[in-house]
Amino acid sequence: MDRLQSLIVVIKEHIVQLTVGHVVERIITLNHAWKLARDEYGNQSAITQSLKNQKSSWQSTLLREFNEASYLAVDTDNSTDDEILLSVRLAKPINVNGTIRTDAEHLPQRIAQDLFTAQELKKLLHKQG
Repeated sequence: MDRLQSLIVVIKEHIVQLTVGHVVERIITLNHAWKLARDEYGNQSAITQSLKNQKSSWQSTLLREFNEASYLAVDTDNSTDDEILLSVRLAKPINVNGTIRTDAEHLPQRIAQDLFTAQELKKLLHKQG
């Protein structure tokens, strides 16, 4: 158990050293890579699925570890009858590689329901920057 606790401490220290900008940059990069892999290898390929899962994982990290700087909102412009999309919003716009960002990409509601408890989702959805 001591080894696991040590690993958890190292991971938490690494997360603390990250900034919101670093996390958003990773999310954007993974989102672009996921789309390229999907177009090249198909939606069901291992690399496509891995990139999509990594993006979602970083989005959950942003929402949990930087909860004062991020929240979820239903994206009514991009959601469809088949898929509700949540926008991972930033409380304040930030500059990422010379571009002002107000969000950290989309997260399908079905994936958010796998990553967060119902209570977490309710809190994240009702928080408005």
